[in-house]
Amino acid sequence: MRPALLSSTITPTTEKSARRSYGIAVAAAIPALVLAAVQARWAWPFFSDDSFISLRYAQRLVEGHGLTWTAGERVEGYSNLLWVLSCAALGGLGIDLVTAARCLGGACTTLALVLLARAVRPHDARTAMLAGIAPLLLAATSPVMAWTLAGLEGPMVMLWLVWGGLSLLRLLRDEQSRTTALVKAGLPFALLCLTRPDGALWAATTGFGLVLGHLQHGLLGAVWRAVAFGALPAAAYLGQLAFRLAYYGDIVPNTAHVKVEFGAEVWSAGLDYVGLCTWVAIGSIAIATLGALCLLGQPRQRRMLAVLLGPACAWFVYLATVGGDHFPGFRLLQPALTPLTLLAAVAILSWSTTRLRTATAIGLGLLATGANLWQSRTVPLSTFVPTEIWEWRGKAIGELLHGAFAKARPLFAVDAAGALPFYSQLPALDMLGLCDRTIAQSPPPPFLAALGAANGRKLLQGHMRGNGRYVMDRQPDLMLYSEPPGLPLPVFVSALQFEDDPRFLDGYRCVVLDTGERELRPGQRERLRVPLWVRVEGRAGIQRSEHQIDVPAYLLGAYQQPRAFRFSYAPPAPTDPGFADWDRELRATFFWFTQDCNVFAVPSESGTFLWEMRRRGAARLQLQVPAGRWRVRLEPAVAGLQASLQGAIADPDGATFTVAEGAKTTLVVEARPEAALPLQLRTITLQSAR
Repeated sequence: MRPALLSSTITPTTEKSARRSYGIAVAAAIPALVLAAVQARWAWPFFSDDSFISLRYAQRLVEGHGLTWTAGERVEGYSNLLWVLSCAALGGLGIDLVTAARCLGGACTTLALVLLARAVRPHDARTAMLAGIAPLLLAATSPVMAWTLAGLEGPMVMLWLVWGGLSLLRLLRDEQSRTTALVKAGLPFALLCLTRPDGALWAATTGFGLVLGHLQHGLLGAVWRAVAFGALPAAAYLGQLAFRLAYYGDIVPNTAHVKVEFGAEVWSAGLDYVGLCTWVAIGSIAIATLGALCLLGQPRQRRMLAVLLGPACAWFVYLATVGGDHFPGFRLLQPALTPLTLLAAVAILSWSTTRLRTATAIGLGLLATGANLWQSRTVPLSTFVPTEIWEWRGKAIGELLHGAFAKARPLFAVDAAGALPFYSQLPALDMLGLCDRTIAQSPPPPFLAALGAANGRKLLQGHMRGNGRYVMDRQPDLMLYSEPPGLPLPVFVSALQFEDDPRFLDGYRCVVLDTGERELRPGQRERLRVPLWVRVEGRAGIQRSEHQIDVPAYLLGAYQQPRAFRFSYAPPAPTDPGFADWDRELRATFFWFTQDCNVFAVPSESGTFLWEMRRRGAARLQLQVPAGRWRVRLEPAVAGLQASLQGAIADPDGATFTVAEGAKTTLVVEARPEAALPLQLRTITLQSAR
């Protein structure tokens, strides 16, 4: 007799035998669990920057600030509510949030693989070997390799879909499904809707598949099954929608405004991504195709295609519609792998009618596992996973900024909104808009598409919005462009747009922060040079009172951008009259950052930043000083340094200066000829000497 996945006679039904079957399933999943651990170890220490966005929400929730990313307007900058709440729950128990996210991902992947082994209800040695193939197929894939410990919700999504798929298999075995069983089958899909907003797509397409699979019982009966199944998912979706409207004042997550674009170019990128997905999971897709063919030949089991393959196909259409994904490791492929792997389990079991076919099924499964494993280690979107450590550079920089500015609480504007804000714990402004409503709802500027077309590159979803005027209106005190450790010139839209704003050109200076050697991961240390833009008259800059001006020494000698280099538009052609000046100043900028800079901000033992001069010379800062007599004092007093106020009249003591009404003054600090370098300074204080 041909074994069938949906047959009630495949395993014993007593409670004792059921427990035994679960034990065998756990044992059958062990090879897959070992493989998943090896895969995750290969990807270590990858932890996505977007994961830190979710963890910042969890952190602020634990601290009593609600589900917010920063102080001020509430914005839903996450798209994984249940994941954020779960991480927050573990964080509330005192567990480090990064560790909590990694443990949660590992636990979800472990449970998903065990449940997959349970799909064929193993009860002896032969079925145990068959049960182990489907988990191996999944464990060998690129998403499991990259995302099990990477801090986002993919493993949780996979767990709910495995659980939901098994519930559907039990439903389809029962021709007279009761309402309670249908409602219970919808529970994992309800959890999926709470985990990701697009979980509603899985619930809706699965419900539609139930209708198609039960039409032989009449349309009303089929619709009734779908309605009962969809009761809990609908309640979860509508409940979260009501919460979103009440708490955030929006009907979709803020991330949808940023990432969801439509058009021919988006479709082209999405189709390319889906094509790569099918290639990277070729082993699973091949076995799943065999499973689909087997189901077509078995009328009583054919309806499985509607509830497993149908939603997976709908998911691929959705990925093509939204333009795919740029994250490493094929993050958005992970949900579709679950129904495909369940179909693979059907194929493996369907082939196991004889010893020869059992051996063939196992051989094909192992061959497909090898194909998945090979792809996970060789496809370009996966191979750089273990070398992506810029998020940990963000950790090192964020911790230094927290130590230096925790009391001042400056507003920190960033392109990379994950590790930098999470570890700095400063008020933050997301210049790409994931966590900012105004930027998220600002349309992509026309120059961006032209720029992409000119460079022959497709634009990255989630990186096309910005609002330079709005950023300058917010007056951020600190800014860091691009991913850590950052670049001295703009990369993305917001900074490109304010590059010619006088408030930026006149009001900001680029300070080079030298972090010293920092451990990014065990055995790897780096010394980072960070181009940190500081607002001169901000919380991290000059502090004024009626009779005193305190100037952070690290502003001395900092770089002032002379003009808008206008990378957002067509740069001047070599034949244009202004090209020579543009090219000279642009080259000077990079020369200053890479070779010519002789003063740095360095962390002190107390956490504050010190100014450090490493080559003899003078460091200057244009400074508005009211008319009157001012005494200049260095803190700490350094014998090797002397300070002056150019544009003012110096008293004979050399430390007091008279500033005329309307005079333009420049604060100058220079090393004495006999001074030994390097020299450090914390603050220059100008005190009224009236």
